[in-house]
Amino acid sequence: MFVRILPPEVRSRIAAGEVVESPVDVVKELIENALDAKASSIEVEISKGGKRLISVRDNGTGIHPEDIDKVFLEGATSKLESERDLLSIESYGFRGEALHSIASVSRLLIRSRYFQEIEGWAVHVEGGRILAKEKVGMPVGTEVQVRDLFFNLPARRRFLKREDTERNRIAELVKEYGLANPGVHFRFISNGREVLNLTRADIRKRFEDIFRLRPEEVLYEREGMKVRALIVRNVKRGKIYLFVNGRPVKNRSLKEFLRKILGYKTLAVVFLELPPFLVDVNVHPKKREVRFLKERSVLGVVREALSRGETIATGIIAQETEVYSAEPKVIGQLRDTIILAEIGDYLYFFDQHLLAERISYERTGEEESACRGSLKGGRRLSHKEMEELVRGWRDLENPHVCPHGRPIYYRVHLKEIYEKIGRAF
Repeated sequence: MFVRILPPEVRSRIAAGEVVESPVDVVKELIENALDAKASSIEVEISKGGKRLISVRDNGTGIHPEDIDKVFLEGATSKLESERDLLSIESYGFRGEALHSIASVSRLLIRSRYFQEIEGWAVHVEGGRILAKEKVGMPVGTEVQVRDLFFNLPARRRFLKREDTERNRIAELVKEYGLANPGVHFRFISNGREVLNLTRADIRKRFEDIFRLRPEEVLYEREGMKVRALIVRNVKRGKIYLFVNGRPVKNRSLKEFLRKILGYKTLAVVFLELPPFLVDVNVHPKKREVRFLKERSVLGVVREALSRGETIATGIIAQETEVYSAEPKVIGQLRDTIILAEIGDYLYFFDQHLLAERISYERTGEEESACRGSLKGGRRLSHKEMEELVRGWRDLENPHVCPHGRPIYYRVHLKEIYEKIGRAF
């Protein structure tokens, strides 16, 4: 009904190549499908770094029953009709390759209920071949389960990264799409444990939820081009996240340009809104690379934005200002296993073994030795030892989970504690 097969002349104009090379590619394509379906809630769940299972559930509009079989065909899409549409792409997906490519290298189950229907349909596919189709009761939306990725391509499977690496890549991807879509609730679960839970928010709150930093904000507009940037300077590990028309993208010249302006110790999230005809996202099969029709004009607007744009700040500008900015205050140890620390307005409960394991892993890169060599629960620590561990936590690249995906800490806001005992915070 809505899904059509692109004609050869359109497919020939689309950048060819591998769409699915790793679990993160699968998650990316399925998240984009969910966002194009106007989902306001997306849940990503993986097992074994996505090698065993990838599941993406959304509450979008769902797939029409007449289209549920077509989505696995090569070139099937509801987002393009002609070559002219390639000049003004406004959706995330458009190639008609995602589900076809994923289904051909996995055991896939798709369940979807269209918003105007009272029931949904489930289709089982293995290696690109449809095995079964049946009606199912389910809420409006779509769920795609991808099992045993590359089960029929053992050589490709051997080239996948280790579980922790694949999990971190997916977590980073969820963060990127979370930044691009702060009004969407994103949840990421790995091996049954929640890694991310990004509730709906404005972009500033979403930034703070992800990075635990309070940014300055820059707004600028000229000639139909808009720039919005959230910036934290003087961080230990600078990084630039670039979004063009809501899409996480890469553009080497623009990123180098931004690094020269902002410096290499700056964390920046930069949003560009440009007329679609100025942006070519049909450069790379994965839609991550973009080209600009008037690159010099785009760079000029960015430079002006970061030098003359309106700055909206909270807290201290041009300094690293953690949301929990105070120095950690170690309170003590609970049952020789949990370290209690007050950081800003939060009380943290750290698992000392998992924290030590994560610190060791990021120093050595060896998962097994990090686990075996780290201090265990049940060992009494001195106050100095606890302080060293908590200071080490603040410098971690991934301060949230151990190499196996377990949460390192639990935290509670002090205001919640005060309210429970009837005191004002």
